Amino acid sequence: MQPDVAWAFEEALRAGEDRRWELVTHLHVHGGREALGIAARLGRAAEPSRRELAAEVLGQLGTVLGPPGPNPGAAPVHRATPGRSAADGPFRDEATALLLAMIAREDDPAVLYSLAVALGHMAGEGSVAPLVRLRAHPDADVRGGVVFGLLGRETRAALDALIELSADDEPRVRDWATFGLARQSDADFPALREALAARLDDDDTDTRAEAVHGLAVRGDERAMPRLLSFLADPDPVADLLVIFEAMCELAAATGDPRLLPYLEAELSSYTGEPPEPELLRALERYGRFH
Repeated sequence: MQPDVAWAFEEALRAGEDRRWELVTHLHVHGGREALGIAARLGRAAEPSRRELAAEVLGQLGTVLGPPGPNPGAAPVHRATPGRSAADGPFRDEATALLLAMIAREDDPAVLYSLAVALGHMAGEGSVAPLVRLRAHPDADVRGGVVFGLLGRETRAALDALIELSADDEPRVRDWATFGLARQSDADFPALREALAARLDDDDTDTRAEAVHGLAVRGDERAMPRLLSFLADPDPVADLLVIFEAMCELAAATGDPRLLPYLEAELSSYTGEPPEPELLRALERYGRFH
């Protein structure tokens, strides 16, 4: 038996974190128009906790759950099933309008964070401007929410905000903003490359790795020294897939002989399965495959 929609809202306000998100996820999938109406009312409540819950529900209202994960007993996951992701679902326009009205009048940092994330899920172009206006908010969580909200947006205003946030004082904000420039955008212009290059010596390992990847996929040889450093002395914290992809991309773009031993070592690690296409493509640059 599914929980009553109104009861699920009230229970979510009282519940601990895990139970709260279980109920919020239920509302995303099963709340429907009733949840939209309740969230609209909560969005004007005096208590920030109620406005925060409204944002959390509106941001993914209409989501369809994907199948269970590959492990037995794994929980279903949110997946953008064609036509029924939140961004493509039946409540996108109404939910986005409510979220935009809320963010225009909101000043509570926790609620602003949830609103920024919610607008990121809905992915409407009309949300770029209000998110950009929050890029210098004094609360790091809000700035982090802004980064999430702008991921994958290819407008110059969004990219310029991510460039600015890639130099943020907070490491996790820098990391996500650099990720957004490096791997969530196909844009390529001088200011974007300079922002990535500025992060090659960042104190945060993940941010350095994202900068290497972003420059490598754009064929920018400034990534080479830091990439070679990652390859020669692997950082246990670094995402190995990010480094592997950067190696293949920069090798394919430049044919630099210093990368060939690492490519060949990677190739030798494949025993019972075919190598990744990007590895073979990189080795072609050296005449190893045709």
